[in-house]
Amino acid sequence: MNWYRRAKLGITSFHNLTNSTTQLYGNTIIPTCKPPTSSFQRYYNVDFAIAVASSIGTLSYMLFCYHGMRIVNVPFTNRKCLIMSTMMQKRLGDFNLEDCMIKYKGKLLDEKDPHSVRAKLILKNIIQGLERQVKCNPNSNASGYYYDGFNWNILVMDHFVMDAFCIPGGTIFIYVGTLQALTDGEVSVVIAHEVGHVVARHLAEFQHILQNSHKRELEADYIGLLLMASAGYNPRIAVELWKNINLSYPDDPSIEERANSLAQAHVMEQALTIYKEVTPRRPVN
Repeated sequence: MNWYRRAKLGITSFHNLTNSTTQLYGNTIIPTCKPPTSSFQRYYNVDFAIAVASSIGTLSYMLFCYHGMRIVNVPFTNRKCLIMSTMMQKRLGDFNLEDCMIKYKGKLLDEKDPHSVRAKLILKNIIQGLERQVKCNPNSNASGYYYDGFNWNILVMDHFVMDAFCIPGGTIFIYVGTLQALTDGEVSVVIAHEVGHVVARHLAEFQHILQNSHKRELEADYIGLLLMASAGYNPRIAVELWKNINLSYPDDPSIEERANSLAQAHVMEQALTIYKEVTPRRPVN
């Protein structure tokens, strides 16, 4: 499912679970670089506890002990999740990358193409923003093994649609139509969202632990907002992007709600605090 449709479906489903997006992020402004302990974490950890209690029997326990599955905290949200072993993650990433390279053979722009160069520069900025957040608090959950072994890269597909996706390991695929339609700041929203998926190990997470994909999309949105801000892109651009999309789809309330969830005062203030700290040294947008 593409980036845009995932987003739309995510908010629609989220409405069925909570009366307010405040329940997702909590009400407290979180200091820069410190993973939040908020209702965001509690919201997801309820699912975690129920899933573990209901699905890990004797066989699952043996697999957990002997095949490297582990419980980890997602950076920036502290949500607990059960993920594949490092070896299995690498195998999954290698398989997906090989499959994509075969599937899109002849459809990828050359790395020297201006669109490829632009996409790689924006990704580089986002990754530098990620590294900046890790250095702010090396003992936090925004550090450690989560940032080991990633081979960050972005490839541009020669197709005029708005879409992007990622695979385990750090490779992002983005369609040239996205780059042609959006500004650098808007493209940073899309790329940071995909980086958020990779950092949170969403593709290595067991599906029965987090059954509804919309939760992963919302989490990637939140992480992406902080990363784009840390890269020097104004986080308000993310809200404006969804408002502009809403103009094209006025009958879809999920799009407006997506913008509103990112625009919440405590969420945006956290992102703006990060943005204001980095822009004197490195203005981007």
